[in-house]
Amino acid sequence: MAGGPTQPGFQRTRKPRDLSIMPTKRAARLDRDIQTALQHRSRNPRSTKGGHAQISRVPSITNRDQISDRALRALGDELDEAAARAVQAGAIGDLTYQGAGATGIVFCDERENAYKVARRGRETSVAEEAEWLAKATQVPGVREHVARNARYDKKRNVIVRECVPGTVGTPRQTSKLFDIHQKIRASMAPYGWLAPEFKEDSYVMVRGRGPVLVDASSALRVGGELVRYTQDVLAGRRPQTESLGDIAFAIRQERGSSIPAAVADKLLAKLRERGIDT
Repeated sequence: MAGGPTQPGFQRTRKPRDLSIMPTKRAARLDRDIQTALQHRSRNPRSTKGGHAQISRVPSITNRDQISDRALRALGDELDEAAARAVQAGAIGDLTYQGAGATGIVFCDERENAYKVARRGRETSVAEEAEWLAKATQVPGVREHVARNARYDKKRNVIVRECVPGTVGTPRQTSKLFDIHQKIRASMAPYGWLAPEFKEDSYVMVRGRGPVLVDASSALRVGGELVRYTQDVLAGRRPQTESLGDIAFAIRQERGSSIPAAVADKLLAKLRERGIDT
């Protein structure tokens, strides 16, 4: 009897549902739920062991076949990982590989933006390069010779800037480029920085604009920047990118010049407390 108690020895069973006649509205809802889940996954990629995020699509590198075998072997799976992080930092469309160094791998996208992606373990070095670029773009006489529109994607450890068109500097242009480099050094010094490491191929020769610095790695701090950096390192407020011995050497070099002797002596005393021979 419908709705009545179950007789002893019998168990009420549910009539199987015919899935072939599932309501259209429910099927459509399932499709939407699946699509939403996929979109959520793409917006929230998993992180790798090193802290870099993974994405489901690896962008195409249009000139991969022009990258030397030596470079491909040296970069290994870092190349595609870096390309993926460039996309996460905003790169659009296919990428063109520009080159790689000790600290980063550089690509340009279809909108003519460049992405310098920090290599594994060199995130702090690229962050410091971004600091230098941020200051350089404000300094007259320097900003004309550095890549424009630089910003730093801290989450993905990527410098984003303009993709500079032109030919790379060569040893034939050493004299001209070194003169510009020395002017950059002199102009940046009052702001607590010197010029980056000098390399001819750190410059791109741009028609109507002249040499443009695209690699600003390994710039040295002086003056107030060096003092603040040392204080932050000693206090554990920022990562240490060079040995305490090198920091002590830099302070001795600047003592009585960009750093007042009394300030330098206090910093050197703190370094001695850490066992550094100053």
